[in-house]
Order: sequence, then C-alpha cells, then structure tokens
Amino acid sequence: MKIKSTAEDKMIAFYRCFSLSLTSLMYLLDRTGPSVIYKSLIVVLLFLLAQLFTFSYRTLRNRPRVLMLAVSLEMAGIIMLTLFTGGYDSSFRLYVLNPVLIAAGSLSFYFGWSLLLSYIGIIVAFCYLFLNSANKSFSEAILENGNLFLALVLAVIIMQMVNRMKRQREEANARTNETMEHIKSLYHIVETSSQHDFMNIGQVITDYVVKLTKLDRALFWFAKKSGEPAPQSQQTGWPQEEERFLFSELEKHEHEWRLQREPVFKSLPGLGDFLFMPVRMSTRFVGMIGVKLESSEGLEGRRWYIQQLMFLSELSAIILERHELGVIENRLIITNEQNRIADEMHDSVSQSLFGIVYATHSLKQTWRKMEEALLEEQIELIHDSATKVAKELRITIYSLSSKKSGGPTWIGMVRSHLKSLSRLNDVEIELKITGDDFSLPYPYHKALFRIISEATGNAIRHGAASRVEVELSLKPNWIRLSISDDGVGFDTDLLGTESEDNTSGLGMKNMQYLTQSFGGDFQLSSNENTGTRILISIPVGVAELKKA
Repeated sequence: MKIKSTAEDKMIAFYRCFSLSLTSLMYLLDRTGPSVIYKSLIVVLLFLLAQLFTFSYRTLRNRPRVLMLAVSLEMAGIIMLTLFTGGYDSSFRLYVLNPVLIAAGSLSFYFGWSLLLSYIGIIVAFCYLFLNSANKSFSEAILENGNLFLALVLAVIIMQMVNRMKRQREEANARTNETMEHIKSLYHIVETSSQHDFMNIGQVITDYVVKLTKLDRALFWFAKKSGEPAPQSQQTGWPQEEERFLFSELEKHEHEWRLQREPVFKSLPGLGDFLFMPVRMSTRFVGMIGVKLESSEGLEGRRWYIQQLMFLSELSAIILERHELGVIENRLIITNEQNRIADEMHDSVSQSLFGIVYATHSLKQTWRKMEEALLEEQIELIHDSATKVAKELRITIYSLSSKKSGGPTWIGMVRSHLKSLSRLNDVEIELKITGDDFSLPYPYHKALFRIISEATGNAIRHGAASRVEVELSLKPNWIRLSISDDGVGFDTDLLGTESEDNTSGLGMKNMQYLTQSFGGDFQLSSNENTGTRILISIPVGVAELKKA
C-alpha cells in the first residue's frame, strides 16, 4: 500500500538529509581517525539507514508503540556512532536531534525527555570513564560540554511547544469543522421541514446538541404560548418514564427562566447538574436549551458547552422567528390572493352570471308569447354569455398555475439544479421523471428537492462518482424516488459510529428523517467500491391525515 507523504513528512525528510550531509562533510574533512575510504563507507551506510528510518517513521505514525521502538533503535545506533567517532568531539554529536525531535513531536512528553536524558547520561558516563584523557573532573566535563546539552534541551522544549500548539490548532479546526457541518445539516433539515414536522423542532435541536457537545443528555423546553400551540418540549437521552418528571421540574421554574438572559448552571433535585441557555425571539421568550453535565467536566469543557448552547440558542430563535414570519406571510399571501380572485370574480364572472340568470328568468316568463325566431335569438344570446363566462373563469383559474402561465415549474427547477451540478463537477447526471407534480402539495416539493440535492451532492463529494442516476415517479397517491451512483461506496454498518464521515452520515440521517416525516420508507444499500443506491417511497397525504 502506498503511503501518502504529508508536508510534515517532507520537511522531516529534508532536515534529516540536510543535517546528515553537513555532519558527514565535517566527518570526512576531519583528518584524524580512520581513512577516507572507511569514513565514506560509514557515510553511505548512514544515508541508507536514514532513508530506512524516515520511511519507517512515516508508515508507523499511527502506531505509537512500534514507533517508540524504532526511535529507540535509531537512538541506540547514534549513541554508538557518537562514541566510536570521538564522543564529545564527534562530528555526529548533534545528529541525535533527528530521533529526539521525532519523539518530541510525535510521541509522548515523557518518552521524549526520557530519550534525551538517556542520551546525555550515556554519553557523559562513557566519555568520563573511557575517553577522559585529560583527567578532568565530572563537573568540569559537564561544564565544558554544557552548550551541547543546553542546545539539545532547548530543541526538545521548542519542539514540544510547537507540537502542543499544532495539536491544539488541529483539535480546534476539527471541532470547528464538525460544528459547522452539524449546523449546516441542522439548517437543511429545518429548512425542508413542513408545518407538521416543525412542531417537533425541539427533538431535532436536542439531537444536534448531543452531537455538538458529545454529552449524553440534552433538552429543549418550550414555554407556554398564549393563543397558539407551541412546539412540543423534547429531550434526548432520558428514559421515556423520566421525561414527564423532567419537564414538570422545569415548569416549576418558569418565572425564573423568563428573567434569564445569560447561561445559567442549576442543580435540579433528583436529576443532577445542568447548563441552561434561554432562547429568545425579538418579541417573546421561547424556552430553554439545556444539557446535563458530567461531574468530571472541567472549566474548559464547560466554556465549550456555553459557546455551543449560545450559538444554538441564537440559531433556534432565528429559525423559530423565521418560521413564524413565514406563516404570517403565507397567510397574508393567501388573503391577498383570495381578495384578488374575489374582485376578479365579482367584476367579470359574477356580473356575467347575474346577466345570464336575469335573462333566463325573463325568458322563462315570456317564452310562450315570443316568436320562434326571437326565442332562438334569446337562447343563442344566453349561450354566448355562458361561453364567455366559462372562458373568463378558465383564464382566472389558469392564471393561478405557474405551469399554465408559463412560469418556472418544480420539475424545471430540479432539472436546472442537476444540470448546474453536472457542469460544475464534470459528472454525468441522468434524470428520469414520470408523472406530473402539478397536484403535489408544496411541502412534498420542498422535501423531495432537498433529498435529491443532498443525495447527488453526497455522491459527488464523498462518493467521487462519475455518473449519478435519478429516477422519480409521481403518482396521485405515491412518490417513488431512486438515486444510484457508481462511486466508491461505504460500509453502511459504520453509519452512526465515530468512524463514519460526519457530513455524509448526517446527510443520510437528514434524508431518512425527511422521508419518515411524510410517512415514507427510506432504504439505503451500499458497499465499498460498489456505489450507493437510495430507494424512497412516500405515500401522498399520510402526513396531512396525521396532522388532522
């Protein structure tokens, strides 16, 4: 298996080659010691061993115990090389930085220092006992070579500081990326939720609180709302039999919660320690987002939880406010449209119908006394008026449909989106649609578009697919959707585990949630190197019946 070299690996390889070249040159130019041919053989052997150890470190970076053994072996070899080439005066005395820096940068703190102190101790003891031709005292030998030891100590300290900052940055980046993926997924799933699903928004948010904080239990308690039903309070992690007791305890402190504007730590009897964050819209208090804290959590961990809950609180308030504004806007749109249609009906259709009714009533009273030609003329006039009314009514009805008026249709928007996706990523996307979406309610349009967009995006981004097939069958009572690709696929057993890809895993859960929210069935089949296929069946009208 080919091991991919990182920028860090290349930098280490360059440093090893550069440092060995310099020390080898100094060793070859030194006129004391063995012959140049003998020294050259040693240098060649050192370069071969350097390449071997460099490759070993790159392949063993995920196996710390074996890496420790490899570093220890190189350190032992460098100690022998240093002792047999002059000890304190050896050209290779600083070459020991190679394994020391590997230990300080990739292995544990204690191992790095143990390695360095072992090197210093062995070199000092051996040189004092066997190479002390001037009969210097132990302290004199230490002081004379103090710069060497100080340089090694400072190099280890700096390397460990750099490594610590690097790890903190990587952890922060990983946590930030994971948070952003969760937030995007949360936004997508809320964006595509229908009115019925929106009443369960608390469950969606608590699930994501658990994902973000890595804690086991979270809740979203909604305060009572006058006039309209509020979304149902939800929790994640508590047994169902404890849920009622949990929310009843929260209701006891409702007055206190309404006054809160900052995060608050509180202990609830029989439940434990909690961190709560109030959720406030611009016009009213909504409720509280909370997590149950573990006793082992330190101050730094609690700060992280506060940041996450503050962000989710603001996001929840925006989502809820946007939803309420959307509901009001839809009502206004419907009211205005009703008024417009009523005006059109009154100005044209109703007036014409009144004329037809009046003419028919008059004809009913006088037709016996009328001549046959005049009677036919009156009937023909009524017929023409009725035809004109039917035409005006048809125009009014057709004007309400974007399909009849030539405006953009939902199917057209799906085709346009997939066409753009295909061009931007150089991927072949084939779309087959049977049936008509004209009678399909808007929430289904929205959910299907999100599922198709999510599935094709996953196939391209995570599956590296070159071809995606989308088949959509629209029938009056059923919707069937099939999305398959020729990508790398994945092991479906890893969904929901720590090893799964966060983004694609959440995307699958979002699609499954959307499908099930409409009473549908979601099926996923995939294996490594065999592509992925998603089959979705949704009965039209089931969600509306449940809501009713």
